[in-house]
Amino acid sequence: MLVVVAGLIGATLLLRSWSPEGDAPQAAADARPGEPGGDSAAATVPVASEGGTRDSGTTADAPSPIALADEGNIPGLDIREHQRNLDNPGRDGWTTEVFSSAVDKQFKKLVKVMLHPEDLPDADLSKVADESFSAGRLIPGDEQLEELFRDDIHRVHRWQGEPSDGASDGASERPASGPEGLRSAVARVLSRFDGAGAIQVKFKVFRVIPDNNEITTKQYVELAGKVDEGTLEYSATWRARWRADEPTSPKLLSLDLLRFEQVLTTVPSGKLLADCTGSAIGHNSAYREQILRGYNEWLGLSQHTRYTATSLMGHPGLAIGDVNNDGLEDVFLCQEEGLPNRLFVQRADGTADEVSAAWEVDWLQDCRSALLLDLDNDGDQDLVVAFLGGVVFASNESGKKFAVRAVVRTSDDLMTLSAADFDDDGDVDVYAPAYYSDQAPMASAQRTGQDFDRGFVYHDAETGAPNSLWRNDIAAGSTDSWRFTDVTSEVGLDQNNTRFSLASSWDDFDNDGDQDLYVANDFGRDNLYRNDGGRFVDIGGEAGAEDAASGMAVAWGDYNRDGWMDVHVSNMWSGAGNRITFQPQFAASASQVEKRRLQRMARGNTLLRNTGELAFESVSREAGVEMGRWAWGCQFADLNNDGWEDLLVANGFITGEQPDDL
Repeated sequence: MLVVVAGLIGATLLLRSWSPEGDAPQAAADARPGEPGGDSAAATVPVASEGGTRDSGTTADAPSPIALADEGNIPGLDIREHQRNLDNPGRDGWTTEVFSSAVDKQFKKLVKVMLHPEDLPDADLSKVADESFSAGRLIPGDEQLEELFRDDIHRVHRWQGEPSDGASDGASERPASGPEGLRSAVARVLSRFDGAGAIQVKFKVFRVIPDNNEITTKQYVELAGKVDEGTLEYSATWRARWRADEPTSPKLLSLDLLRFEQVLTTVPSGKLLADCTGSAIGHNSAYREQILRGYNEWLGLSQHTRYTATSLMGHPGLAIGDVNNDGLEDVFLCQEEGLPNRLFVQRADGTADEVSAAWEVDWLQDCRSALLLDLDNDGDQDLVVAFLGGVVFASNESGKKFAVRAVVRTSDDLMTLSAADFDDDGDVDVYAPAYYSDQAPMASAQRTGQDFDRGFVYHDAETGAPNSLWRNDIAAGSTDSWRFTDVTSEVGLDQNNTRFSLASSWDDFDNDGDQDLYVANDFGRDNLYRNDGGRFVDIGGEAGAEDAASGMAVAWGDYNRDGWMDVHVSNMWSGAGNRITFQPQFAASASQVEKRRLQRMARGNTLLRNTGELAFESVSREAGVEMGRWAWGCQFADLNNDGWEDLLVANGFITGEQPDDL
């Protein structure tokens, strides 16, 4: 993760050096919506506060856009050469990373052996495995597997042994040796996939351990394929020993099994969830002309904003709610700057019509997230949208359109929204987390990028934007007087409030009857604000809930059904980070405490068990949730209706046309 993020930050700094001055677009109250690339006026929302109060703030200036250079190049910079230099560990003396890259190439050959054994001759196989190579069994026998879970569509088995117990058979009984032994060892693994179709194999090296003339690597191994009963998945950890005398083309000395889990999903399609996007909204022109084009295309046509790293990364969210009270859930889809937001209203047959223009919500601002909820207690779903520099509150007008009632000024780099009745007065209030500070180098007139790291602590950053809590002060029965008041400082939420926040979630974790707040922060500690009669105190540190990492999302759920709400936080799992941070030369001058905190940044997702005593215990490893890759959103949901909360985690990132383009 550290290499990836360092590259991302480096690229961000370079981009900032050439970023234009800009802010949220100005109001155009009488503007009408237009399609992307059309000639009609764009629909916008006002930026100045209207019906909202705030302790302080500045008036936004209109942005001064610049055209992107062809193919995303920065003037005077060969961006592809820059990317190659960023991803060249040999230049920086990281021999273990050079070795890891060589191992990746060897594993790609091994994948070829597994999928197409006839395509790799013995001579080529001898370039992967040493003559002295030996392997234990890389897949346990059925008698060694314990069934952990079974329902109508799932069967989960796990090997509970030790590397020297059963699966490895001991050195004297190792069934495979030499290059041909490697072929036979992986053939045994594939034996469970006999007759399977669409087989996929993936290796991921997460640890490199040099030891004199040998180097040991640990790697996750995943296989999946369609079998007669459904989909079979193999998830394991292998330990590999390599000769170190040929670092660019290492040869395997041994393979052993450290961990094994097998999942059989018995549904006809082999998939738990089906992508029905096209069948649900494919008849809309917005689907074909906007959504299907993909982010890579729109990125090349977008204007730079001063928040390049957060405005041009495909972050916008969505909201689900019944906007016309017909009993069917509808979807509001946020979009990047210059693309109209979209509202899809569901029909009885499961399809949905795009109606954003008719509902007057096809705004072109950089919209980050949205909520559909009843703000004025009139029984219908109103709309709240976070955009660059503010929050829009719009009333639902008899299930036919939304009308903007208030716009409040916030930190510029607004992220997500969450809502709860924090003061128990009968209406819903809104919390708005933000990321970059308005005073960040890219937000200043200079914006050279040279001062980005001034005061920035990677694993404990406190130079981000302040978040804000907006109390709902809509008068009872009012249709026109909508007012939201910034009470952040008044209620104590200004404590530890300058972190790089990405998400927040409310729940009553201490079962005292009021809503508490968890805030997930990037680059360091999270916040757990305990609500005590409408006043908040950050108890994250003393409660063991700070989870100092790269918090992307947070979700509450009682996963163990003990009556106390537990919390899951999405972070970043990084193979590179797990390899690098455990090397002796990494942060050589740092204390062991600092090193452990930096190692934690690459560990992945966190599940915190609520002990019921104002404290949380991490059960991430035991629960098997850490390796969520580059995780973003997360949500608890009972997918199989068995009464237990399952966990969904969205992960991944934008796939560029160039393989080294993040």
